[in-house]
Amino acid sequence: MSATKRVPFSKRHVTEPRWARDIPSPTEMFKNIFVYGNKEVAWFKTDGNKFESPEEKEELQAALQQKKDVTEEVEYVEMTKKEKRKTIIEMFFACCCLTAEGYVGSVTNTINSGLKYTYGAQYYDSVAISNISSISAAGMIVSFLLFGFLSDRIGRKKVTLAGNVIMIISLLLLSGAITKGTQFEATADRYYKDKSTGKHYPIATESFWSYITFLRFMIGMGMGAEYPGATAWAADLAKKLKPKQRIKWIILFSSAAITTGYTLGVVVALIVVTICGDSHYQYAWRWTVGFGAILPTFFLVGRLRVKEAESFEKNRFKTGIPYLVTLKLYWFRVLFFGLSWFCYDMFTSGFSSVRTIIFELILGSSASKKTVWEWTLLFQCFYLVGAFAGSQVAARCGIRYVCFIATMIQGVIGLVLYFCLPSLKHNIGVFTLLYGLFVVFSNIGFGNNVFMFCSAGFATPVRGLMFGLCSTIAKIGSLSSGYIIPKLVTHGGTRSAFLLGAIFAMCAGVGFLFVPPLDQVTQQLEDKRFIEYLIVENYDISELTAFDYMQNKEEDETDSRNGDVDNESSELENKKDGLKVKTYDV
Repeated sequence: MSATKRVPFSKRHVTEPRWARDIPSPTEMFKNIFVYGNKEVAWFKTDGNKFESPEEKEELQAALQQKKDVTEEVEYVEMTKKEKRKTIIEMFFACCCLTAEGYVGSVTNTINSGLKYTYGAQYYDSVAISNISSISAAGMIVSFLLFGFLSDRIGRKKVTLAGNVIMIISLLLLSGAITKGTQFEATADRYYKDKSTGKHYPIATESFWSYITFLRFMIGMGMGAEYPGATAWAADLAKKLKPKQRIKWIILFSSAAITTGYTLGVVVALIVVTICGDSHYQYAWRWTVGFGAILPTFFLVGRLRVKEAESFEKNRFKTGIPYLVTLKLYWFRVLFFGLSWFCYDMFTSGFSSVRTIIFELILGSSASKKTVWEWTLLFQCFYLVGAFAGSQVAARCGIRYVCFIATMIQGVIGLVLYFCLPSLKHNIGVFTLLYGLFVVFSNIGFGNNVFMFCSAGFATPVRGLMFGLCSTIAKIGSLSSGYIIPKLVTHGGTRSAFLLGAIFAMCAGVGFLFVPPLDQVTQQLEDKRFIEYLIVENYDISELTAFDYMQNKEEDETDSRNGDVDNESSELENKKDGLKVKTYDV
């Protein structure tokens, strides 16, 4: 670590120990908070580029000029309104299908409620309820790793299109799911009788539960393709924009899109439940799931016209990808970003599982399904406010400071809810306000910026799988929360969930202050530094497409020099011929 203390960050990727590049030494930790944090602050009238030293400014200028000379790729230019609008539309279709992921995640509660209402104890007293609820997350974990790998090998576009097709087919099949022997409605001569209530329900076979579980897994596979593929694609396309504009649009088309999808899912469920009524809930969940196929279909059609980002095509591996060498450089970032995201997912998923208990505190246990969905929509709107407001704040104040301040405020509100919940039960207005602010700041801090950290923190050729690894760690947190949070509530009461959320928020908020530099200058230099790192690791960089452009450029320059020599020779011969003619005339 002594080398890490002496060498500036801009040189650590080529200096031993290279594996410790991102680990700050104890003496520089607090210095980095102010140095790196200040570099990320763009405010309103700056271009977003702040330099730690004159050498860093020269490095960026040289890197941008080399890109322009060798690959003819321009990092960003002053675009017309039409060109900027075209780039933003491309980013929208590339990444905003994450709205469908949010929608499908939201309607999980609708599926559970519909199956409970239709099939009674056959569902909620069986292992099917836990399998159907959690299997989608398992599908996403498999998808993160598979499609994260493929997005670096075959391209972001192909991966996201494949994910769209899987989602569309699986959602349509789920909306009409039925198997032999399973009933839509109970008949006079064939039904399942609940022994505790004496109520008659339609019969559901084991094959029916297995079929729904399989479809939920496949939906998770389709959704999982969006995380590494779509977010990496948007980050690649964003390089056409000015540095200070990239954060806002990436957040809007990633985390804000997921939040919008969740809200849309609640709105659709509320409308369908209102139309069907409590007496026809067995149809409500099928219609709600079926409508979910519209979103991936829309983005599938839109994506067909969007090309792969030029920055990816000119900075990708042609054959094998050196993942062990890559992980040697990026292991700390994967672990740090992944664990921070793990805390956020455990918190958000855990609160989803105890939301029913929170509603009982507010509404009582006899509230209608329509009333429950109305309150769900209200709380979901708080997430929406945090997502959209947070994108504007992060773009100007920097993701490091925004994460720290927002999570600290969230932690304080969580502690207030923990200590004051018994008295707040009798003051629904104050509780709703505090819980809403708790949710707003969770999105301004964690919710928005984990996507930004994971998409901007890695070099273009390996961004897909690195993002997939971070997502995998996070989704494990989501899965574990389904088991940990309910037990915590059982033994410690509902307010213990707020205590856990506050602790997670504050710990991760402090941790975010020590993340590696992710300012706009460092992001623009990461591809160059990654290639330099590969060279000192003795990796053959001819495996990169960028090498082909470099080689072609050298050949063109050689041909140009040879052409100049030939032209000079021809001019000399012409002069000689001219002299001979003049001598003869004389």
